Amino acid sequence: MAEDTRELVVAEAKRLFYQFGFRRITMDEIAANLRMSKKTLYALFPSKEELVRAVILTIMLPKMARMRELMQESGTVADFFGGVVEVFHALGREVSEPMMVDMKMSPELWKEVEERRLEVLSHIGEVIERGKKTGEVRADLNVDLFLRIFMLVINRIGNPTMMLELNMRPSELAGQLFGIFFHGIVPADRRAGGVS
Repeated sequence: MAEDTRELVVAEAKRLFYQFGFRRITMDEIAANLRMSKKTLYALFPSKEELVRAVILTIMLPKMARMRELMQESGTVADFFGGVVEVFHALGREVSEPMMVDMKMSPELWKEVEERRLEVLSHIGEVIERGKKTGEVRADLNVDLFLRIFMLVINRIGNPTMMLELNMRPSELAGQLFGIFFHGIVPADRRAGGVS
């Protein structure tokens, strides 16, 4: 019962946060929308920060699980990067501009998002190595160097501040970044029909 109530609270908070951002919505408003006492709400989530974190996790965890699945699937490197772009498209449907603005102003929240994202992305080397063996990735590619550059770019560009400056949603940014990286590592004779 308590778990069902938690899920209802998270779903309503997610809806409101998507529309207005984290900062503009109060715990009182969430409780009122749910016709729930503040006491009950605070028993489930002792602070607004905990509720925001729960919402972020409901958005991030399924995407992280899908990324892990993509890494384990035996498809091509192009399939992997295409799947990653789809994950970011899904993310873009759940994260609004007001949420991005608020994440920009909450470094501690963004740090947790970044840590979880890097936890998954750090395994991309396995996919790249597999691609080298199948000939999908240039044999002379230094995978460690590629990963360091990739992570640097993701950290510096794949953040709320830069997305807002570029006026790009996460899915658009991911499509551009993965397209640039994919075409930079794939031999010319393998590029047709890949990720663009």
